Amino acid sequence: HNCPHTRLLADGGEHTAEIHIAGTDRDFFVSVSPLRDKAGKLIGGVYVARDITERKRAEDEIRRLNAELEGRVAERTAQLTAANQELEAFAYSVSHDLRSPLRHMTGFAQLLMKRSEGRPDEKSIHYAGKIVAAAQRMDLLINGLLSFSRTGRAEMQRVECSLRELMLDSIRELEGDTECRDISWNIDELPAVWGDPVLLKLACDNLLANAVKFTRQQPRAEIRIGCREANDEYVFFVRDNGVGFDMGQVDRLFGVFHRLHLQEEFEGTGIGLATVRRIISRHGGKTWAESFPEKGAAFYFSLPKGQVPPWA
Repeated sequence: HNCPHTRLLADGGEHTAEIHIAGTDRDFFVSVSPLRDKAGKLIGGVYVARDITERKRAEDEIRRLNAELEGRVAERTAQLTAANQELEAFAYSVSHDLRSPLRHMTGFAQLLMKRSEGRPDEKSIHYAGKIVAAAQRMDLLINGLLSFSRTGRAEMQRVECSLRELMLDSIRELEGDTECRDISWNIDELPAVWGDPVLLKLACDNLLANAVKFTRQQPRAEIRIGCREANDEYVFFVRDNGVGFDMGQVDRLFGVFHRLHLQEEFEGTGIGLATVRRIISRHGGKTWAESFPEKGAAFYFSLPKGQVPPWA
């Protein structure tokens, strides 16, 4: 029984309870303390009742508002999830549907170039070459779009990964682009993290490929990979001494198809950093960058320490 008087008589101790008065709209907080004679015998109790009706009403209203807010958030989250899934499916479908006509375009342009070989019409060969080059660029964009789409849809593993080994694997795969270059790689000791090794490797690939590409004009490229601890997360960075970028454009940097340099200066699709951001975001981390033109750039990403479910 919740009655503090009854409980006092049963065990002689202090008790409290919230009591609603039947037939009214009033609520009270009641406390009772034992009253004893000189011999320690229980002879009664001291009762204090405080009207908490307004507090209870306020608590009920807060609960109602919280439930309403949770319902709205859940509904909005479901809408956003559905919209994202539709967008992913659309991007994937469009990318696949574009590839077939693109292959035909490339094939016929190459046939036209072959038929024009040895003929005086150099302009036709030149135009056909432009068509092939544009089709190849479009194919790169489609491949990038497909890759970006897959990073949002792929089911994630949750295993312990060595970021250092993933970075070293990426460096080894870049040897074809770096064998004639003078590049100083400076890799700090990097902690292990929990995540999807395939997706994290893809993030490393994109970050290091960028560092290699944008230091191309330097006689000696210097690329440093490091990490620092910040509360409950690790902050990793890839820093280079390349061309850098204008910090006024930093908000565009991680957007899909956003490029801060001309295609003639540096090749690329503008999808790599967007892919990095999506991968890190799915791991519960953040991405950002800092730079000054002609002074290099630093790209940062954070990852939680330990496993942090649920992942996106």
